[in-house]
Amino acid sequence: MAFITPKNIPKFIILLPIIGILITTILLSIVTIYTIKSNFKKEKEVITQEFFNNLQKTTKQRVELTYNIIDALYKNKKDYNQTIKIMQKVLAKMRWDKKGYIFVFDFYGNTLYHPNHYYMTINRWNFERNGVKVIRLLIQEALKHPEGTYVKYLAYNPDGSPKQKVSFVKIYYPLKIVIGNGVYLNYLDKKLLQKQKNNQESLDFTIKNIIITSTIILIFMLIIIYYFASILKDLFTKYDREINHEKATLFKKANFDLLTNLHNREHFLLELKEHLKLIKRNNKKLAILFVDLDQFKEINDTLGHQYGDKVLKTIANRLKENIRNIDIVSRFGGDEFVILLYDIEPNKITDLISFLLTKIKEPISLNKEKYYLSASIGVSIAPIDSNDANKLVKYSDTAMYKAKKAGKDRFEFYTNSMSDEANKRILLKNALHEALENQEFILYFQPQIDKNQKLYGMEVLIRWNHPTEGILSPYYFMPLAIEIGLVDKIDLWVIEQAIIQYKKWIQQGYNPGIISCNITMKQLEKDNFAKSLEELFKKHYFDAHNLNLELTEESIMKNPQKSIEMINKIKKLGIKINIDDFGTGYSSLAYLKKFPVSKLKIDRSFIKDIPKNKDDEMIVKTVINLAKNLNLQIVAEGVETKIQKDFIFENGGEFIQGYFYSPPISATEFEEKFLKDTNGNK
Repeated sequence: MAFITPKNIPKFIILLPIIGILITTILLSIVTIYTIKSNFKKEKEVITQEFFNNLQKTTKQRVELTYNIIDALYKNKKDYNQTIKIMQKVLAKMRWDKKGYIFVFDFYGNTLYHPNHYYMTINRWNFERNGVKVIRLLIQEALKHPEGTYVKYLAYNPDGSPKQKVSFVKIYYPLKIVIGNGVYLNYLDKKLLQKQKNNQESLDFTIKNIIITSTIILIFMLIIIYYFASILKDLFTKYDREINHEKATLFKKANFDLLTNLHNREHFLLELKEHLKLIKRNNKKLAILFVDLDQFKEINDTLGHQYGDKVLKTIANRLKENIRNIDIVSRFGGDEFVILLYDIEPNKITDLISFLLTKIKEPISLNKEKYYLSASIGVSIAPIDSNDANKLVKYSDTAMYKAKKAGKDRFEFYTNSMSDEANKRILLKNALHEALENQEFILYFQPQIDKNQKLYGMEVLIRWNHPTEGILSPYYFMPLAIEIGLVDKIDLWVIEQAIIQYKKWIQQGYNPGIISCNITMKQLEKDNFAKSLEELFKKHYFDAHNLNLELTEESIMKNPQKSIEMINKIKKLGIKINIDDFGTGYSSLAYLKKFPVSKLKIDRSFIKDIPKNKDDEMIVKTVINLAKNLNLQIVAEGVETKIQKDFIFENGGEFIQGYFYSPPISATEFEEKFLKDTNGNK
């Protein structure tokens, strides 16, 4: 509440209980009034009911007494007129209380007796009260009930006020008369008025006590509150400071990266939009640099996130310290940074970027070792490339990707052709999601031959039969599959389809040997990968010893210890593991001897220049000797000539794969060339 401040809080502390007690007093008074009135209403109903119950009993007794008197008179005289005369004299001398009286009518409504002598001898058959012919009602009800009955009807007191009335009436048949007892209700009214008076006095007394008690409590509370007001004021002031501090903290969290203290993505985009308005008004230019670290993932995976965070903070400081005060550096997430250079000419940007790349490459000390990173930078210019903030960032990101693809540790300026390439990548990504469902992937097989010129097995390779682009190599789509998280499904699809094809060949009587499939470390790191493989083997009744899985040397050396654990886990199924592209991943021999692998595949880059390149020959010989010392077999891939084939076998290599024997081919062609003999026999 903005109107409550530390200065006026004592007023609120005192005012609030006063208001609270006043409201409580009013509520208590209302509740008390309601309760007493409700009780009076219930008591009124009880009193009225008891009154009528008593009257019913009394009226019946009076009528029975009168009935017996008349009966005795009639039996004595046996004469109608004499009996009536004597009855009138006797009834006139009888005294009843004020709550009722006796009346007698004949069956035609003539009044034979009434305490009010005015009604004597008058015919009252059509006497009417409130639309009801009372005398006729009484006579008719009495005739229906010979033993007597109660009749309720609306009558009038002598004062003219309407009251409900109860009469007991009974027929004396020998004289054809109706005897009844009429009742006045004045006594009930007096009793109810007295009860109402008592309740009002009780109500006044209760409300008075409530007010007195509330006043005493209020005074007592004000005394206590007065002493605590200053304490609460201090607390409120303290909390006010803490709230302001928390607001500042929340603002920082919302607008700045907590690790590097740089602008975060959202805040940077807001700043960029404001700067775009400035350059439009002032006819200036600005540049967006999208910076992505090249080797950060290796450091993060090898040393852990603690050291990765230290690298990010170091790079953030280097970027911030080497730009102008008017420029802005932000962290977009992960190892990506975006820099806004305000009012800078394009020809000056290259000098600054080159300087930043040099600074980024300076060594970083981690765990008593020096590590080196580089960066790839993409550049977009406003208003040349666009005046839209999101597009400028997107274009600089596209240019950065181009720089990284071109070899890293460099920069590229955005061009329109880059957008075409980026759009093509986006289309391929979208199409990849549907490729599995649409069965657009196909398998190719490349034979592996042993030194006896016999088929040892084959490497299974995937191709994408794109609806418009034709047959695409994994080089074009597997990096995209990794980006969108589809690679694990593709890997499992390749393995299952390879097993299905293998089983077909076995059923046809062929011996396809060992099948080798490539997988990524991302697949291997999944907890359910081993279970998925086991389910595939059971589903297709496949012997796991006929399957080799190939992992690149570079991928397993990113986190050797974890790789060893994961490889051991799937090796328990009977699968053999090969290290692919060996010689390109800078393996540690200390870890290499611990890897539970069966084969090393020498990368084609060391084979292609044999015999021209003597260094490559020496490397291949060294790798073969290393493998033999570690009890590993060698597969040489990329063999294209007889000289290269002979070189591998002469130096101890076991298996050859390459165009010398065959490029990757379809299952049908592989069957014709390598599973059937020259005569077409199995």
